[in-house]
Amino acid sequence: MNGQPPATSPAAADLASNRAAIAAVARAFDAAWNRHDMGALAALFAPDADFVNVVGMWWKNRDEIETAHRHSHATFLRDSVLAGAVETIKFLGADIATAHVVWELSCQIEPDGRVGKPRHGILLFVMRRDGGEWLIEAAQNTDIVTGALTRAAEKA
Repeated sequence: MNGQPPATSPAAADLASNRAAIAAVARAFDAAWNRHDMGALAALFAPDADFVNVVGMWWKNRDEIETAHRHSHATFLRDSVLAGAVETIKFLGADIATAHVVWELSCQIEPDGRVGKPRHGILLFVMRRDGGEWLIEAAQNTDIVTGALTRAAEKA
């Protein structure tokens, strides 16, 4: 046994349904981002959610998450395009799960006004099912720094 319920069991159907619902939240995050609709993006989060962005800024509720994203999408992220892919979903209990989303961000405006090169990163969502709806309780966003691991490995 691999620790998973048989593919035809009710538990397997519930697992597949929950995986699909969690992946749909990740897709909705991308869609709201690309429409620059920060109200819709914030609605994916629990009211008391936490979000730590790629530079360590920590927003501690849905309103702060919306306000911060609304500002960045009015300025340097106004033309940005986000493309994410769910890499893993791990259930920590019946109503709590993590999802790792690997992303590419293009069309960010640099401080000098030029369009920057695409960035890549990993977004970790901690999600909780509440009344049948999966909401993001916490998010941690990380830029992938090309070559950083290689240099560390060379010193080992």
